Amino acid sequence: MTPEELAAFRKRRRARNWAILLALIGLVVLFYFISMARILRG
Repeated sequence: MTPEELAAFRKRRRARNWAILLALIGLVVLFYFISMARILRG
């Protein structure tokens, strides 16, 4: 693997990791609001 290919691979992996992180944070927020709605509703 050339240095250019390695840099491109790392850049793609970093972008994918950020996307996964944002998706997980979104799910946590969603579950939090669903839980709060269920608790407040009784």
